[in-house]
Amino acid sequence: AAAEAKAAEAAAAEDAPAEEAPAEEAPAEETAEAPAEEAAEAPAEEAPAEESTEEQA
Repeated sequence: AAAEAKAAEAAAAEDAPAEEAPAEEAPAEETAEAPAEEAAEAPAEEAPAEESTEEQA
């Protein structure tokens, strides 16, 4: 999900760079998104056993 969000943000930035300004003016949105991305990435790092199982399968 985090990867998809980053890809969507990158596409939006390329299509309309003007949209980057409002994002900078509203850091509250970035702050709200950041913990969600970190939380999504953390479980993967905390559970390498799942990744190993997926790679073997």
